[in-house]
Amino acid sequence: MLRLSPSGATNLELYLPTDRPGIFLRCRIDTGSHDMPRLRRSAHQTANHQSSALAIAGMTLLLAMCGWIVGGTEGVHRAMTGGAPRPNGPAIARETIFRWFGARLLRPDELPGLFNLLADVCGRAQLSRLPDIYCLPAPGDMNAYALGGPEGAAIILTEGLLRRMTRDEIAGILAHEVAHIRNNDIWTMSWAATLHRAIEWTSLTGLALHAQHGGGSNNRSLAALLRAAPSIAELLRLALSRTRELDADATALELTGDWQALVAALDKLERHHVGFSARPVVAADDGTMRLLRSHPATSERVGTLLSLAY
Repeated sequence: MLRLSPSGATNLELYLPTDRPGIFLRCRIDTGSHDMPRLRRSAHQTANHQSSALAIAGMTLLLAMCGWIVGGTEGVHRAMTGGAPRPNGPAIARETIFRWFGARLLRPDELPGLFNLLADVCGRAQLSRLPDIYCLPAPGDMNAYALGGPEGAAIILTEGLLRRMTRDEIAGILAHEVAHIRNNDIWTMSWAATLHRAIEWTSLTGLALHAQHGGGSNNRSLAALLRAAPSIAELLRLALSRTRELDADATALELTGDWQALVAALDKLERHHVGFSARPVVAADDGTMRLLRSHPATSERVGTLLSLAY
């Protein structure tokens, strides 16, 4: 078995088994204080990726079960075909963004400092193509959105955010949105939405068939599962969204190295939207209400960033 034991304030020792009984290979790992934040961020991101994979796997399994209830093996095939992820589409046209949001495309000569920040963050993120930046004429609002993926993306910033955030805070906001783009979170959440819709339609089909044919207690149990499936899928989709947000925060910290600016930006957004500052906590303290959030509470995000910064 693998044994792990501390051998000092900043060191770890691993004892790896060999093919000879009672003889271990001793490995000493120096985990100096300057390495600990990086190690914590790496472990945090690994856990986030595992949680994301589990959420998608759970939705896929739920869809397959609904398909099997409706039509056996053929039902599984049809359901999975309807819930298959779609390939990345083309970059969203500026006319579409204007029509959807009323935002206009910014040019580098208008706000050269903003574009310099974006180029610096995208260089660290190793994006081959800089996202377009759009400004939403909403001086009373503070918000930011990311659209698209690494091959073609756009970031929408409200006028109020550009006016009220400092340069470092805007860099943190850009890093968070670039993290979503680099991690292809928009596509991931679109996939989850497609799975959710497929589960809804498949469960409705199954319930309609059940109503037509009736059945015994076994059929009633399957019908109960079909009724619960859309709600379970929605909870998994929300859990995936929260995980991707926390991962984007961790990636933004990696890209900027400035946790103070990230926390200050989140605090400004919290005060703007709810009227008071966020109280940093590492774990959520709102009980089951957390399950209904698409984003973690700001206090949880701040607490997580502080835990990753030291």
